[in-house]
Amino acid sequence: LSVYNYADYLDPATLKKFQKEFGASVKIATYNSADEAIAKLAAGAVAFDVIVGLTGSNIVNLIAQKLLQPLNHSYLANLPKNIWPELQDPFYDRGSRYTVPYVVWMDGIGWRNDKLREDVAGMDVPWDIFWHSQPYRGKVGVLDDKRDALSMPLQRDAMRTGTRPNLNTEDPALIAKAGDDLSQLNGICNVKVTITDYQTLPEGKAVLHHAWSGDLLSGAIYYMPPGVKPDVLSFWGPDQNGVVQNDFLCIGKAAKNPVLAHKFLNFMLDEANSYANFVNYVGYTPPQRAIDAEALIGRGLIPKSLSSAVVRPDQFAANQELLQLTVDGERHWDDAWSKFKAG
Repeated sequence: LSVYNYADYLDPATLKKFQKEFGASVKIATYNSADEAIAKLAAGAVAFDVIVGLTGSNIVNLIAQKLLQPLNHSYLANLPKNIWPELQDPFYDRGSRYTVPYVVWMDGIGWRNDKLREDVAGMDVPWDIFWHSQPYRGKVGVLDDKRDALSMPLQRDAMRTGTRPNLNTEDPALIAKAGDDLSQLNGICNVKVTITDYQTLPEGKAVLHHAWSGDLLSGAIYYMPPGVKPDVLSFWGPDQNGVVQNDFLCIGKAAKNPVLAHKFLNFMLDEANSYANFVNYVGYTPPQRAIDAEALIGRGLIPKSLSSAVVRPDQFAANQELLQLTVDGERHWDDAWSKFKAG
């Protein structure tokens, strides 16, 4: 079975279990970005049975360029059995014709509750903490991702007015303002632009970070230094009008082993296998009915302070996914991001 994936995004032990169970060998090739993966697939430079890690923002290109084959649901008994109903029929792929979900996450705030004096989750607008972070100068970060980072001040403005932001806007004025708002953080706290908060927050090198929920779970499970308990980590994410996303598993149009590929998808939708993949390696929760914050806290896997980092199925209806933009829209986001990163 040939698999195309981000690096370090499948548990080697879970893969070995699949190989043993099905008498198959698995070869992994990696990509660094969704754009790279789609470009190589479209050029015919690579042909894979299973593609892992792309999101709803990529589905238009994947289907328009005929890079996927439709799924045979008779091989996928674990989809209706185990997966949240909301992601059995996602808006980007009605009826799961081409994809099945892999893991879920949301954008929010991670912090060291033993280092910050503020009750972030108790603030009227928790996003405001970044604009009041001067006392933590040099230890504050935002995600190194233009869409996630620029959507944060958009959410902040909407939260102040009680409105729903358009996080896929192509309005140049709104996007430019989001970039200008982020740029204020350079002077306020010398903000870092990074995606290593899963490590720097547990180590105390960062005390406040714009964060993907899965990175806080990963930090608690894998990265706590000796003698530091995971309950020093906290996470907040909005129940509505924020960013909640998932990525998926799919089968390439040129797959040479489509039946085995279906068996792999069904294997990864199994409750025990997806749980092992999550807790042993990936750190991002799968959308399994039996895996929720209460269960994970009860098993002693995560502290109560990270209960909000476990995405709930109802949050998909109340939040937004970041979707593909037009060429002009993408340019506006690129311009605002470049200006912010240039300081």
